[in-house]
Formats: sequence, C-alpha cells, structure tokens
Amino acid sequence: MYKLSNLAAEDFARIYEYTLNNFGVEQADLYTDNIEKCFNSLFLTPFMDRDNSDVKAGIRRHDHGQHAIFYQVKVDYIFVVRILHQQMNPVLHL
Repeated sequence: MYKLSNLAAEDFARIYEYTLNNFGVEQADLYTDNIEKCFNSLFLTPFMDRDNSDVKAGIRRHDHGQHAIFYQVKVDYIFVVRILHQQMNPVLHL
C-alpha cells in the first residue's frame, strides 16, 4: 500500500497533464499507470532503492523514466513525498 503527500498528488496530476498535452491520452495513461506500478513495487521491496538521507532524513529515491520518486518507508505502507523530474534539484523541492 502507498500514500501520497499532497505535493506528490499535485506532482502526479501535473505529470499526467503534461504528458497528455504533449503526447496524448494513451501515453499519459501508460506513463502514470507505470508510476503507480512503481509505488506498488516499492511497497513490496521498499529498501531496493538508494537512501537519500543526505538530501532529507529518512528519504529514499527510485528513478522511473524521466522522474524520481522520493518516499519514506513506514510500517504498513510507503509514503510518497514527491515525484520530481530528473532535472529538478531535490534539495530545493523536498
């Protein structure tokens, strides 16, 4: 199970909108569906990705396509903090 922060939910919506406007509905659905699959995979194997505590304490990072998913491992779920484009500086956005 996963939960999104308010900022991560906004990130997800912006990713969908950008992909829809630039690549069409089929690609927008496919890309965001794959991001959601990543969330589920992260829940099953939450420690498979690198620790990013140097950026923010307790944060892990998973790269997917053009984006990086920043999350925290909780007891019963992962908490997605942000979904940032690879070119964005996480220090400024986490």
